Parts: sequence; structure tokens; C-alpha cells
Amino acid sequence: MPIRGGSRGRRGRRVMDEEQPLPEEVEMEENLRKELENKFKPMFEQHGREGLPLNNLRDELIDEGITENIPDERVQELLLRADADGDAHITYKEFMAMMTRDLTKAERSAFRSVLRDAIADILPKHMREDFIANYTCCPPPLFMIIISIVEIVVFVVYAMELKDTKTPVTATSGVPTYSPLIYLPKRRYEAWRFLTYMFIHQGYLHIISNLIFQLLLGLPLEMVNKFWRILAIYVLGVIAGSLAHSVTDHDVALAGASGGCYALIGAHIASVIVNWKEMNYKCFEGNICRFLLSAPVRLTLLLTFSILDTGNAVYRRFFDSSATTKIGISAHIGGLLAGLLLGIPILKNIKELPWEKTLGWVTLAVYLVFVSFAMFFNGLYPGYPETDWSSL
Repeated sequence: MPIRGGSRGRRGRRVMDEEQPLPEEVEMEENLRKELENKFKPMFEQHGREGLPLNNLRDELIDEGITENIPDERVQELLLRADADGDAHITYKEFMAMMTRDLTKAERSAFRSVLRDAIADILPKHMREDFIANYTCCPPPLFMIIISIVEIVVFVVYAMELKDTKTPVTATSGVPTYSPLIYLPKRRYEAWRFLTYMFIHQGYLHIISNLIFQLLLGLPLEMVNKFWRILAIYVLGVIAGSLAHSVTDHDVALAGASGGCYALIGAHIASVIVNWKEMNYKCFEGNICRFLLSAPVRLTLLLTFSILDTGNAVYRRFFDSSATTKIGISAHIGGLLAGLLLGIPILKNIKELPWEKTLGWVTLAVYLVFVSFAMFFNGLYPGYPETDWSSL
């Protein structure tokens, strides 16, 4: 009996030895854990002990293309299994268990290819609730600074050219009408003018007011939305401004960055609309800064400024006989509407609701319809000045 028992013990130990993983497998798993920890642990730490929202993670994985390699049902199954405590969140510990235990080699490869971008697109809880928490200088808001510097350089170059002419640059006058950048109705076939007119300004006051305007409005927007969103809205607002001007003022040249500036106002209004709840986070709890940055205060200030400035422009355009230049009111309105229409689908929406996504598609379609109409109008309307085909 003792011998037989000893034999069983040795046989049992032999079976246990055979079930233990090989040293190479242990090393591979340890390397995998280290790689996952280096890549993903800091990202999970941003979300606190609660972890990543399960539904958000699934949506972002699908957006990043996980279903090209793993069926949607399998992705759902894996995430639900990983959520061991059933709280609809994936903690770092649950994530590691899924990556090292539940996935096949092919599935692990598919997840690793998209996980980083998917997690990066999920805002931490405090940023999902509080709009102010999304302001950051990393990366720094460089677009508005760069475009302002370019506008200054162009203005100075033309000011030097006009210095010894009959139309030197003063506080309110001095425009290089010969410039290939300014919008001229008789040279509309030079399509770049619908954009580059923003680099030309009429007098020191014109460019100074636009620079102050766009920096005050653009830098805060860029701190939340990053440069590419603001670049798109600013440039498309400039184009919308010139197109609107070309439809209403058939024989008037256009200069200045007001279309882009007003697009920033429209973008601010759009941001208030889609982030109303997040902008009101703790704004009525006695903190004066939070109150001043709340959605109702922002909207009131933006609408008040827009109405007053537009009213002043209308008065100077139609009722002020002493005004020496015409103000492109339609360019202001075109830029404002472009910023509003494009801001809803383009700007960061902290917590996007289904109706907001639908509204974004509708406003984008409206913008595209307007641009299409204006382009056809420019090509077919016979009331423009005779085209100037000469070389400048």
C-alpha cells in the first residue's frame, strides 16, 4: 500500500508538472502584461477607480474598426464577460484579465490595434460632466495665433507698398485693390479670392479690431476643440462670408477676416447648444467664475454682441451718410451662420445625445445646400460686372 501510494503521488506530481505552462509561455505572458501596462495603465488611471464606461468603450471600438476582424456579437460578449462585477464599467484589472485570459491570439491582435485610439476618445468622468475641465493648453492653441501673425505680415507688406501712393494706409482707409488676394466681383473666376480676401484689411482699426475679436473668441475655442476643428470652421466661415456677400452685393469688393470672426461667434453658440448641461455644471453653487462661464450667460453675451454689432453695421451701411466705406453685412451673417451650422457637427460634444447627432447632419446639409446655391448663383446670375480677364 505504501508503495502504491508513493507511485500515485509520483504520477500525480508528473501530471501537475505536465499542466504547468512552459517557461517560454510564462515569459511571453509576462512580456504581454508589461506591454499592456505601459500602454494602457496611464489611460485607465485618468478614469479613476470606476474605469471606462462599457457602452462608450464598445462604441469607440466599433468606430475604430474592431468589427472588421471580430464580429459585433463577439465584441459584446467579451466586454460583458470582462465586466466581472456587472457595474457597466471596465476597470484596469478587468481589462487585463480580458486581454490575457479571454481572447484568442487573433482577437488580442485585433484589440491591440484599435484599443489605444478607442480609449483616447473616451473622456474621463469629470470631463464628461464639467465643460470647464476640458480647457487645456496641451497642445497649445497655435492656429489662431499663426493665422493672426500671417494677417499682420500681409497687412504690413501692403502698408509699406501704399506708403508713398495717393491712398496710404490710415486708421480707416488704404486698401490694395490691385492685390490678387482681395475679393473682386469682376474677377470671381479666380476662386482663391473667396478665401484669401481675409488677409486684406482696410486701415489699422480694421485689422486691430479683427485680431482682438478672433483671438478673444478663437483661443478659448481652440483650447477645448483643438486646432483642426477651429481651422475648419474659421476657413469655411470665411468662404461662406464671401459667398453670401457675392450673392447680395454683386458689384462690391470685399476685404477683411470678419467672416471668420463671425464664424467663431456662431461656433461658440453651437458649443453652448450641444454642451448646455455640461456648461452648467455646479454653476449655481456660489462660484462666480463658473456662473460667468455658464451656458445662459455665454449665450446672452454672444447674442447681445451679435445683435448690437450687426445693428451698428446696418446703420453705418444704410443710414450714416458720412461713412466712406460699405460694411459687408452679408459676409458677417454668412460667417455667423456657417459657424453655427458647422459647429454643431464639428465641435467637441462632451456627451453627444441622439438628437444632437441628427441635428448635426441636418445643419451640415443646410451649409452644403447654401454653398451649392451660391456657387450656381455666381455662375448663372447675369447682373455681375463684366468679367475682367486682364492680367494684373
